[in-house]
Amino acid sequence: MSFGLERFWEVNRECLDLRREIPRVPVSLRFDGDWICDLLRLDPVRYYTDFTYQQESRLRCSEVTRKELGYTLYPAVDFGVVMDVSVYGGEVDYHKNSTPTLKPVITEPGQIKDFVKKMAKRDPFAAGLVPKYLEWREKIKARYGIELTAGEGIKGCAAVLGQLCGVTNLLTWLYTNPEEIRALVECWFDTSVRLLRGLREATGVKTGGLSLASDLTGLLSPQLYRGFFFKAEKKLFTAFAPGKNDRRYYHADYHMSHHFDSLRELGVNQVNIDPYITAGQILENLPGVVVHGQIPPATVLLHGSPAEVEACVRRDISQAGPGKRLILTTVGGVNPGTSFANLRAICYAVEKYGYIYG
Repeated sequence: MSFGLERFWEVNRECLDLRREIPRVPVSLRFDGDWICDLLRLDPVRYYTDFTYQQESRLRCSEVTRKELGYTLYPAVDFGVVMDVSVYGGEVDYHKNSTPTLKPVITEPGQIKDFVKKMAKRDPFAAGLVPKYLEWREKIKARYGIELTAGEGIKGCAAVLGQLCGVTNLLTWLYTNPEEIRALVECWFDTSVRLLRGLREATGVKTGGLSLASDLTGLLSPQLYRGFFFKAEKKLFTAFAPGKNDRRYYHADYHMSHHFDSLRELGVNQVNIDPYITAGQILENLPGVVVHGQIPPATVLLHGSPAEVEACVRRDISQAGPGKRLILTTVGGVNPGTSFANLRAICYAVEKYGYIYG
């Protein structure tokens, strides 16, 4: 099939607003620093710490993505996945071949009580990488005329606690030290409220809506999730997405079908979850949601063929049907090493099968 990829993305910008009359299923692709660094053979440490290097690298990458995919990559602040949790005081570990991580700040359950007291006095808006984010945001506005917003999404509760304590410790302490973990959950809620309010005020976010990203939720049984994390996440959704039509988005790129009941009760209306199930299975269990998916980023997009990508796209469009319940994307990010042939296959397949709203 021959068609203009740049025109594809022009049409796509309009299609992403599902409230409008649109002709075609939209596509959403996000290229993070690990993919960019792999493609251009960059120094990841410098990419994540040097403003000029990061923006120049993104513009270089955009030249490639425009040529190969018709896709423009814009200046942005990219700290990987650690900014939210950095406000809790963890030291950022920069790696030569991967995205940044955080060193755990709690190594014994006996430290939690004092940690919670300390966090109650700390201004999360002035902690961790947040001041650097605001500084880089102003530079992007001055150099490129792009005004970035922040505070519309945050790491979910289990994901944050997993980074603070280490995943193995957290899963152990849920059983051995439940009261300490409950205190840490309340600390997450309080800190998240203060951080989100500060970021929204500083960057001009006025509309309702909230996104939570918590891969670790998938590792939990329904009983553990409900017993420790559900109420806090529901309170956060209520605080920042109180309106009937406000966005309540949940991301977890691990098994999540055992949490369908909880997602319904959270009032979630958009999901990017579980690469091991289909759009049809999600919509059967969460009727009315918008599915952001359902292309598996590893087994299909990274390691599959263009024909397999096309088959996956066609399946999801067919299962979602004409109710505007699908934004075609990967369940999680685009893995380093993903070929442009497979990325183009998404566009070709959507152009071929996605005009279902006319």
